[in-house]
Amino acid sequence: MLDPQPDRFVAAQPEGFDRLTRGAIDVHVHGQPDLSAGLSNRGDDVAVARLAQAYGMSGWVLKSHLWATTDRARAVQQALAGTGFRVHGSITLNPPVGGLEPGVVELAAAHGARVVFLPTWGAAADVARGGYIAGLLGRVAPSFDEYAARSAVALCDAGGALSGRARAVVDACRALGLALATGHASAAESRAVAAYCAEVGQRLLVTHPLHYTTDPAELREFVDMGAYVEFCNAPLVHPDGHLRVRDVHEALSAVGPERAILTTDVFSRWVPPQPECLRMFVEQLAYLGWTAEQIATMVATNPRAFLGEPA
Repeated sequence: MLDPQPDRFVAAQPEGFDRLTRGAIDVHVHGQPDLSAGLSNRGDDVAVARLAQAYGMSGWVLKSHLWATTDRARAVQQALAGTGFRVHGSITLNPPVGGLEPGVVELAAAHGARVVFLPTWGAAADVARGGYIAGLLGRVAPSFDEYAARSAVALCDAGGALSGRARAVVDACRALGLALATGHASAAESRAVAAYCAEVGQRLLVTHPLHYTTDPAELREFVDMGAYVEFCNAPLVHPDGHLRVRDVHEALSAVGPERAILTTDVFSRWVPPQPECLRMFVEQLAYLGWTAEQIATMVATNPRAFLGEPA
């Protein structure tokens, strides 16, 4: 378990160990617990947030696949009061909260949510591919597979056009100044979402697209529509992961750092806490040739812009 005194850990590190994480905002942090209390990660939210602050990071977005994280974010924020570290809550529009419901977006915003994630395990595309998170939830809830299949949420109609409900969610986010992320949508659905967001001026993050495509042309299409594109550390450290850091390097080379955001998205016992995962990630990219300025763009400048925070 994580040492609750992060300063003691930091004091033992070489000078400049945090050179690439200063000012970083991780917009894809899974708290403890996420999927269930029995699937624990490396530390409770407050302890890991304090470690992130000790790494020089500026903030987090807490994400859950099941519930709104507004109360959790508020509690962590209060625990770190006076440090300058910001913790933002979010909601993921999976079936437990009603799916594509603009009213739920409005209620989440009233409760302090800053980011809306489109369906993850509840997305029809994820159900069709038998997603990883669904497999874990199936171990927790015996009825989960039937529930997920029955309640799967499609973002597009049969003709491939973005559904009216999906457009209504985008419109709600736009009206409330919230940031929007694509969740586990398919590449085609993400393109439809990105096109509509470009039309109405909504900030969008295409969530871990390397899970679904490695085509540079598709990645550049998202960027050309004004979306941010996420590259996360999680699949690089998972025993069953199909990606390597050089795959991320090649994808970044195709799209450039100007609209890229680097995150962790980790929540497993076999990895370090999120701040160390982010540090490992960016140090590897630096080894592959990315400059400190480019990394700062991807971990600090772009996340801040995505959240709608001042530069």
